[in-house]
Amino acid sequence: MGFFQIIAEFFKTIFSPTSPESLQRQAVRKIESELKNLAPELYKKGLVMPDFAEALRVLFINTTPIFDILSETYCSTDLDTSRHFEEQLVFTGFDSEAREILENLLSYENRKKSAMEAQSLIRHFESEHRQLEKVEKELNSPAFIKIEETLDKIKQLNDICKFSYITALKLFDPSYSTKDSYTPEFQPVPIELLENSLLDLYFVIAEMDITNSLYNAVLALFRLKKGGKISDRETQGLKENFKKIQYIVKHIFTKEILSCMIRISKKNYELVPERAVYNGKSRQKYAEYLETRFRTDEARLKGEIQDAAINNEIKQIFGGSPLAAVQGYSKDLDSQLRQSTPFSFAWITPLQLLKNFISIFYEEHVKPLLNDIVIEGFFNNPAYKSEFSSSVFTCNDSLERISAFESKFTRGNEFDETNITSLIRDSHKDATFESTLKNLIDRINRQAKELIQTETTNIFQLYKKINDILIESKKPSSEVITNLKVLMISSRNRDNSDCMENQNSQWKVFLEVMKNYVIIGNIEKK
Repeated sequence: MGFFQIIAEFFKTIFSPTSPESLQRQAVRKIESELKNLAPELYKKGLVMPDFAEALRVLFINTTPIFDILSETYCSTDLDTSRHFEEQLVFTGFDSEAREILENLLSYENRKKSAMEAQSLIRHFESEHRQLEKVEKELNSPAFIKIEETLDKIKQLNDICKFSYITALKLFDPSYSTKDSYTPEFQPVPIELLENSLLDLYFVIAEMDITNSLYNAVLALFRLKKGGKISDRETQGLKENFKKIQYIVKHIFTKEILSCMIRISKKNYELVPERAVYNGKSRQKYAEYLETRFRTDEARLKGEIQDAAINNEIKQIFGGSPLAAVQGYSKDLDSQLRQSTPFSFAWITPLQLLKNFISIFYEEHVKPLLNDIVIEGFFNNPAYKSEFSSSVFTCNDSLERISAFESKFTRGNEFDETNITSLIRDSHKDATFESTLKNLIDRINRQAKELIQTETTNIFQLYKKINDILIESKKPSSEVITNLKVLMISSRNRDNSDCMENQNSQWKVFLEVMKNYVIIGNIEKK
């Protein structure tokens, strides 16, 4: 092929209507023509015009006061604050009957008062559950679906407020300042320089719709933020902010205009830019909140009623003496949990009773006596001796197992108390920390319950053996342990034997109390 033929083929390739270069030029002309029709003042010959910057500036100015409202209410980085205002907005969707039900169910003192007055706690709690289910069904109504959509739009509006306006504006005017006295001097900018800003703006603003429902929701948040009182001037100012934002979103920064500009800047004429999807699942989260709050308060309520019911029995066992606390699994830490989270320690009272009972009624007198019987007793039945010894030695280690549980709350261990307090604090900022805290408290409560069940069962088994011993000791000659009477009336063990017999009734009362918390067999009288 000659030189001139090569040149001819080259130009033929370039100017052929089917060549890549020709197709690209056609795509450019098509998109630029489309953009010219959509927004003739925003883009010309590869340059983004000052009118684009002015629209950004107006959007920035009018979103700033809205961001001040949202950042301190529904869109606060503090989870408790955000949830509080979310609940307030959701609450407006309920009818008067549902609101009255919720006011009662979400007030711990109201629920406690009603429970204390109820003739049957079982029927009372069943009735409350039915009321809660009735309220939760309303969350599936069209009114609540619309509320959820509005809440999602508030989140989108908040992201529009947080867009990096200054970064983009400084491309048009490097000296741009937010001072009121500054007059911008915007210059055209090559569209390629705005690529990232265009992508970010499209991401948050695409599909945005400024509606009356959105305005009313933000106005409601403004009122709540101000304690229910805002001036006519403030109301009118917010309305003007929304009007200007609505105009820019609807007529200037539309999905079509921004997508055309992005395709030109990236030279990708088939590109579909990414956009944010807002699906906060507010109805589901509110239902979960109601369930969690309801269950937590009910468990606390049952515990307090139960503790009050056994108060006389506790005094019968321990007198008026204050009970030693369980380290870590304490009322102080539980109080922090209750005040700041929906979580709590569910088994403080029974674990405290268990620890104190073993310390007072087993360690000092009964334990040394039973150890002597195991070591020096002449058992007639080896199998019974093995069973008896196992029961004694198991209870001998009960306090160690409780202590091992307590040690888990020390620094660096599984339930590090400082870690729990940190999670309580951080759970206000990030839902991940709250989830971590919930799983941790659930695990702690599970272990506490297992410990209480195991140790109470051990004490119950030993209680039955002690009753056997007391019965045998009254006989002229024991059929089970030949030298039992000698061991029990010896100078070393006489006081311990008397103490074990005198305190036997308190063991029975203790086990009856613990049946409120764990499952054990029938407790027969000696």
